[in-house]
Amino acid sequence: MRRRMRELSPSANASAAFDCIRMIRFFVQGMPKSMSVGKSVRVPSQGGGWRQFQTRKNTEWAVIVGEIGRQHAPAAPLTGALIFVARFFLPKPASLPKREQFTAMPIKRPDLDNLMHKFTDHWNGIFWLDDSQLCDWLIRKRYAHDGRTGVEITVAPITNTQVQAELAQLDLDAEPVRT
Repeated sequence: MRRRMRELSPSANASAAFDCIRMIRFFVQGMPKSMSVGKSVRVPSQGGGWRQFQTRKNTEWAVIVGEIGRQHAPAAPLTGALIFVARFFLPKPASLPKREQFTAMPIKRPDLDNLMHKFTDHWNGIFWLDDSQLCDWLIRKRYAHDGRTGVEITVAPITNTQVQAELAQLDLDAEPVRT
């Protein structure tokens, strides 16, 4: 009987509650947009000649997501290894056949890498000390079946037992299939 009471002690419950508090999750409603490509810039290179690159600027969407993320920031940035999950929900096209409305994938623009560009930099010193702490990424682009377009962001320590269980189900650490 005593042993059982020790297992259910308040300190064990407090530890489980602390793990839940350390997970950051929020949804930003709106139309996900990729970073806009600015103008092309030419600069002289050190060895002679010219280097050319394109400038990018934040869209209003990226600024809104960054600001709403700051509202959900912990009191102090998270430390250690982290997992970052972003699930983008896009509007279903009107031309999508009804038989495919739950199985179809959004294979058209915007590209995932353009949607994600600069999001992690927005939250350096806010959610984490540096985005180098992000050891696992899960980025998804799906149609919004309920009509709510936007992005759901989740940040959690990899030591969180719930995240470890999810990763175990995905079997991400399995040996790659080689042909």
